[in-house]
Amino acid sequence: MEKLIKEHTISNYECNRNETIKIISIFHLLQDMADAHAEKLNVGYTFYKQNHLAWVGRAYHIKIFSLPKIFDKITLETWPCARTALIATRDFLIKDVNENVLIAASSQWAMIDTKRMRPIKFDSFNLTYDVLPERAVESEFTKIQSPQQIDFEKQIQIREDDIDSNGHVNNCVYPMWTMETFTQQFKQDYILDEMEINFKKPVFIQDNIVTAKVQNNSETDFTISIGTPEKEAALIKATFKKKI
Repeated sequence: MEKLIKEHTISNYECNRNETIKIISIFHLLQDMADAHAEKLNVGYTFYKQNHLAWVGRAYHIKIFSLPKIFDKITLETWPCARTALIATRDFLIKDVNENVLIAASSQWAMIDTKRMRPIKFDSFNLTYDVLPERAVESEFTKIQSPQQIDFEKQIQIREDDIDSNGHVNNCVYPMWTMETFTQQFKQDYILDEMEINFKKPVFIQDNIVTAKVQNNSETDFTISIGTPEKEAALIKATFKKKI
């Protein structure tokens, strides 16, 4: 198994007002790499559209050591690192020109039958590919507990651009919604250090979304619930560090 490695230059539109890469742009880059590598391994878009299947995200665990800035040249790496009967694990690294790791991430995915909207076993479609048992993040993908109290709530209007080709809100949108629960002043003073996401239920264009945040045992440690009154769509644990 060979990693997929790709060079990329951070564009203006991928950055925020601080000229560092936006959280949604990070996840877009990771998803693009995952899609490209899956296609190369013959389990990507061409395969799943022919067989009425779809990859769906189950979890992410991302660690940020330093955020690349506008026009920085970076290298992205991805590889499948584990697989069970139902769950595939894929890891990522983002490095600078000196091979320093800027961002490390791990993710879990399942394949669903889009006609029955049920997960399938990989063996059902002979979904065989090699894995490289190397981890970027040694994550156990711990189950995040729903917050028992709420410090902050915000209603979200789903936009047409939030919907992907599977007909529901794309995974990359949830980290963006998470960051929107923090004040501009907080984001000026702190930088995201680590984020874990448990995806639970899909949400759609007609859904009324509420993000609910609680501060945990530290002023830099938070749990965020995203969903509707009827369903919890995702749970996120986010920790921050003071900007230097």
